[in-house]
Amino acid sequence: GHTVAAAAAGQQQPGSFVRKLRLAHIQLPLDKQQQLDELEQQIKGGASFSELARQHSVCPSKRQGGELGWVSPNQLPPGFEPVVAAAAAGQVSRATTARGHHLVMLLEEKQEAEVQHMSVNELQELLANPLLCEEVQFVDVREHHEFSTARLPHFKLLPLSESSEWGPTIQEQLDPAAETVVLCHHGVRSMNAAMFLVSQGFTDVKNVTGGIAAYSKVDRSVPEY
Repeated sequence: GHTVAAAAAGQQQPGSFVRKLRLAHIQLPLDKQQQLDELEQQIKGGASFSELARQHSVCPSKRQGGELGWVSPNQLPPGFEPVVAAAAAGQVSRATTARGHHLVMLLEEKQEAEVQHMSVNELQELLANPLLCEEVQFVDVREHHEFSTARLPHFKLLPLSESSEWGPTIQEQLDPAAETVVLCHHGVRSMNAAMFLVSQGFTDVKNVTGGIAAYSKVDRSVPEY
């Protein structure tokens, strides 16, 4: 049926997605319009964008060949709208901001899931229903000593402090398409972990608001610490 085809195409995912852009730029002072024109011609002629950024850009990003890394459009300064509208990777756009003139190259783009939020009441309802729990991945990112002090059923311990160990293989340890619930003490570390998971292609990630500290208020059997 129709839903099967949609699921196969990856359209059946919950949550909303945001567009992420990986950009590099060359920034010149506002009085260097002519030099900007020259650099744009050189790039169109096949010159290396990163080399020109290292040589001419006045932004500290010049050390990385002008790379700004992954950003969402709303993180960009006013004036970068032409960049956001750029259609294809490899395309160079011009932008002007209060800091100067910019040549900006769109290196690549992707759609990234947004982290969703789960209340402790919703989590309590979920944990009370073993049938629903079977399809959910529960991840606790606290430390070992915290986990031994207070823990919730079904949660697997993956301390955020050890993410350099588990991070590289997380797509093998967990299913990126499955619902994934992330927990910590107050909800801050789990938000960092949740954002890491969506950056790795996880499409249904929920952060438990307030963490296990808030959960212990609705379930008195869970110790506070």
